[in-house]
This record gives sequence, structure tokens and C-alpha cells, in this order.
Amino acid sequence: MLASGQSADEVINRYIEFTGGVRAWKKISTVISSGEYNYGGLPFPFTKLIVPFDSKFYAQGYDGKQGWKIDAFKNETKATLTTGKEARALANEADVELENPFIDYVRKGHQATVTGKDTVQGNMCNIIRFVRKSGEIEQYYFDTKTSELRMKVAPSKNAELKEAVLHIYYQDYRTVGGIKIPFVTRCESEGQIILTISSKDVAFNKPIEDKEFQP
Repeated sequence: MLASGQSADEVINRYIEFTGGVRAWKKISTVISSGEYNYGGLPFPFTKLIVPFDSKFYAQGYDGKQGWKIDAFKNETKATLTTGKEARALANEADVELENPFIDYVRKGHQATVTGKDTVQGNMCNIIRFVRKSGEIEQYYFDTKTSELRMKVAPSKNAELKEAVLHIYYQDYRTVGGIKIPFVTRCESEGQIILTISSKDVAFNKPIEDKEFQP
């Protein structure tokens, strides 16, 4: 049962405050992160760059030899490999949005509804059904005590997984530049770990030179 008077806005607002608040998110202009992807037991390093402009963004990730990119200026929504099949379009399962999608979600054209409660790894969570402006439907599980996001459930965008339903777990929250973010993201399908993303360094608002986005 839902707590009396509880709404999607209340659950989402508590989560936004947990992460650092709207003001902190609005100050972000760039994101640079690095760490390790482990895809089906194959580990390799990555660097991810995200730069926005006028509600659009350009994101790129690479391991020094091959990688992916998403150019929202060209209305791309899926990753394009820059070189090498090993990149495997991992960006499709990684967070490439500069701003938390729940910030101003109504203005952005998204919809959110509380659909119930369930446990995630022993933690009771509120379930939010999130319908994006594009029509994509996702389920988010927010801890009822801490308000942190513990899990997301959505179809994979990776062509190799053929729209398999992914359970994406968010762990090891740390504070960077006043914002709490998960340093470990684990993607599972039917109980099997598909991808683990472990961040080692995350920096906000550092200048990114144009040459970084050259293929």
C-alpha cells in the first residue's frame, strides 16, 4: 500500500534533494568520467565526455582505441560506434544525459506515476512508472528511507540484446561537486550480469576541447 497522500512528485522531489538539489544540477555544464566497463567478463577502460547545448547534447566514450558517440544535434538516440566492434554500443546502457531526467520532468514532456512498492535487495522502494516524451516506458525504484535510486527496469536499447528487459542497479553513491551519483552501475537480464560500469573519476564543469570529440 502507498503512504497516505504520497505522490510521484513527492517521491521524485525527495530523490532530487538526496542527489543534491535542483540548484546543484543546474550548475553543471560538462561531465567527464572515467573508469572500467566489464561487458560479459571482458573488462576495458573508458572515458566518457558529455557536453550540452540548447537542450541538446553530444556524448562520447572511448577506451583509447575504439568507442561510441551519440549526437543529439542530429536527433540520434542510440550510440554509433566510432571504431571497432568491441565498443558494443555500451552507451545505450550508460547514463548519457547531462541533467538528471527527473529535473523539470513535466516541462520536458515526461510523465510519472507511483504504481506501488517492492523490495530491491532487501530495501523497500517506491515504484515510479516513467513515460518519456518519446514514448519509452521505464520503472524506477526509490528507497523509501534514503530516497536514493536503487534500480531501473527498462528494455535494452542495445541491438545485440534484442530489447531484453534490463534490471539496472545503482550502487556506491558518492558526492562530487555537491551532487551524489552512483559510482557502480550493474545491468542484469534474467539474472545474468550483462554489464558493470565502475567509475573511478568523475568531474563536473571542466573545459573540454573540441579535439576530444574527433573520431
